[in-house]
Amino acid sequence: MKLKLAAVCSATLLAFAAASAPVFAGTLTWNFDTLAGAPAQPGLNLGTPMSTFTEGSLSMTAESVTLSGSMNGSSWTTGTADLYAKNGGSAAEQGLGLTGDPLGDNEIYYPNGIELTGFSGHISDVTISSIQGTSTNGETWAVYGSNNGTTWTQLGSGMGGLIENFSPTSLMSYSNLIISDPSGTPYTNSNDILLSGVTTTTSTVPEPGSLALFGAGLLGCALFLARRRRATQG
Repeated sequence: MKLKLAAVCSATLLAFAAASAPVFAGTLTWNFDTLAGAPAQPGLNLGTPMSTFTEGSLSMTAESVTLSGSMNGSSWTTGTADLYAKNGGSAAEQGLGLTGDPLGDNEIYYPNGIELTGFSGHISDVTISSIQGTSTNGETWAVYGSNNGTTWTQLGSGMGGLIENFSPTSLMSYSNLIISDPSGTPYTNSNDILLSGVTTTTSTVPEPGSLALFGAGLLGCALFLARRRRATQG
């Protein structure tokens, strides 16, 4: 009987341990032009302002948003532009943009942006492309972070350079990110950018909820064994 009880508890704990382990551990790069299935030029209109992308067992949602306040106050609402996967062009024009670009480039243009959710604060790097120009006279970009989807903090911004890999440690502190063009002033008749991709980094440490689940399994086994012991002694 003791061996049978031990086997039951062992099986239970193994199940809880499996549940507590992260679905993926390591570093993963999300290239949004290829994730969206974009062909070569001119790209692919996804036909929706929101889409969920999948890499293995992980998923991430991108949604079109529009600025409804000042950039410093940063109030955003659901956008009306559709997501557009661009894969081609002479100026690092690979990534996720938006339809309705006044210049017809299908890139992220003021006052719009793309919000990313579903990554549980694991983004360690954001790659922005098709910036063009120089650090003093070029197209602009900005990244905002939030943990409630309402209050936003600007994490960084820049101008020019074609491709920017934005990777401050503060990225890992937020559950929502917005990548936007913060300037309505055009550069050479254009001021639009693309979200080329992100890098997610997931540790092997289980999430707090998973640890609680595992603890519940231990407690359940202990109570089960104690009850069986009392029944045997009685």
